[in-house]
Amino acid sequence: MGWRRQDKQAEPGAKLPPGHPFHDLIEEAYRVFAGPKPHDVDVCTECCMPKAMATDFFRPNIAELPLEYLREWFGAACSTEGVCQDIWSYLLPRTLEVLAAGEEPKYVGVEVSLSRYDTGNPARWSHEQWNLLDRFQRQFLHTVTSRYHSLDETLCMFRLGGWQLDDLLAQVLAMPDEEIVGRLWQDWCDGFDEYGYVRTTAFWEKGDEAHVSEFYKSEALRDRIEATALRDSVETSLEKKASDLVTVIERGV
Repeated sequence: MGWRRQDKQAEPGAKLPPGHPFHDLIEEAYRVFAGPKPHDVDVCTECCMPKAMATDFFRPNIAELPLEYLREWFGAACSTEGVCQDIWSYLLPRTLEVLAAGEEPKYVGVEVSLSRYDTGNPARWSHEQWNLLDRFQRQFLHTVTSRYHSLDETLCMFRLGGWQLDDLLAQVLAMPDEEIVGRLWQDWCDGFDEYGYVRTTAFWEKGDEAHVSEFYKSEALRDRIEATALRDSVETSLEKKASDLVTVIERGV
């Protein structure tokens, strides 16, 4: 059986309650990206999104768009150039909310969540809109990664969304010692004992994958982590994690 609209509207899902770290930012996103509803979903409705859903797609207010609808949209094929700005701007605050709630708009991986439009290009947005996107990127990278996604997956998501890779990696180096060691140890060592390895997602584009791999195995990162391990006041657990990471980086796998 195909999709059909239910008489009683389902709960939208992936909504942020007041007090959530991203609640106020997402409420602001709905305001700064507010505009007329688009006339077209701009994705395939022949063999991907059901036509009945496409017809019903703009009936709910964007803040109440069911997660099912959003995932159907992300799962439907679009032009190789991406989608037009009006539908992307319309869906963007709901997409950001879903990400902040720990869900993925598209089941294949969080990495592709912002890649259908040049989201990370400030020239595409008003000053107010870009200010919000920049704040979301930085807050998400620093607060959500360790809860839901690997650091590498999150970096890849923003890079595929159009953010500059060197700036993203500079943000990693600016993290506190405890944060950068904790996250990389979780991604590279947790559950692997002494056989940890530097993991990168398959979604990286070839040139970027080489760049980020070089960063992960660089002297700058190794020296930073090694200094943490050798610090006199470091806690035993953090010292052990930092030492594990140095071994992984030096092994170069």
